[in-house]
Amino acid sequence: MDPWQPLLDSLTRLKETWPTPLWEWDGRFSTVGSSFSIELEPEVRASARFAFPRGWTAKSIDTAPEPFRKLAATTGLRSTQRVLGGDELTAAALFGLWWPWGSGEKITLRIGLIDLAPTAVPIPRIRKLFGA
Repeated sequence: MDPWQPLLDSLTRLKETWPTPLWEWDGRFSTVGSSFSIELEPEVRASARFAFPRGWTAKSIDTAPEPFRKLAATTGLRSTQRVLGGDELTAAALFGLWWPWGSGEKITLRIGLIDLAPTAVPIPRIRKLFGA
């Protein structure tokens, strides 16, 4: 069996229930990302739970596993932002960056894998899945 399949399955469920169609590649963080209006936040949170059962804020990041604490430090986690984590057994390297915009009108979710190059398996498959 493909070791990445459980991770890809959870991302497929997220994508199938995501309320907005547009996903883009963000080369700065080697992630796929989608921005949405604040009104869609309840729907988006429900979709995100398919891939991200764990999450931390700036106040709780000290309880996160070391790779997520490092990611938070590298990306500059702010008080209104969250770091999300994939399932510990099937998607331990999967992360999400939940970043509300300063205006409060939009939020961006970026999805990536900790410590993998943009060309490493399965990032090209994730990009294809999201059309980014």
